[in-house]
Amino acid sequence: MTDYTPIACALHDHLEHHAVRGATVEVVWRGPEAEHTQTDRVADVFARDGADWIRLGDGTEVRADRIVSVDGVGFGAACRTPRPA
Repeated sequence: MTDYTPIACALHDHLEHHAVRGATVEVVWRGPEAEHTQTDRVADVFARDGADWIRLGDGTEVRADRIVSVDGVGFGAACRTPRPA
C-alpha cells in the first residue's frame, strides 16, 4: 500500500489499550467524502496490506492513518511517524 502513513507508536499503543479494555469510546475518522463519528468499542487492532487498521464492535474497519481521534486523543498529522525516504 503506497498511500499509507504510519501512525506514531504511542497512538498505536493507545488503540491497543482500548482494544484490550473493551470499553466504549468515541472514534472519529476521515472517510472519502466526510468525517465520521461512532461510539463503540475497539474490537481489534490489526495489520493488513501494509497498513494498520482497527475493527469496531459493529464490524466497521478503519485504517489507522484516517483516524482523527479516539476517546478524545487527537491523531492529527503532527502525531504521525515520519515516512522513511
